[in-house]
Amino acid sequence: MLIFYRILILLMLVWGTVYLAGEPAYSVHLYLIALYLFVTYFELRGNPFHRGVYHLLIILLLANAGIQFFFLKEPNILSGFVSLFFAFFAWQAVRRFSR
Repeated sequence: MLIFYRILILLMLVWGTVYLAGEPAYSVHLYLIALYLFVTYFELRGNPFHRGVYHLLIILLLANAGIQFFFLKEPNILSGFVSLFFAFFAWQAVRRFSR
């Protein structure tokens, strides 16, 4: 399972770099997904980050969803919903740590 996360993180970073010149908003979306997977990878290994990292990740993912929905000339609804789902999952992780 952890190898799968490593492959996905690497894939998102490479894919984000490929789209960096042509579609920078989509590239930032892919980098944020890679960041979420990176944080989740360390959580699964049993060495989670501090709550502040999760809160920052939630804010960044929600901002990305807002940008994907409202501020692009051609809104990318799927990317916005993916960001919202990952923000929700990160929020659930923060709630799980507080118990």
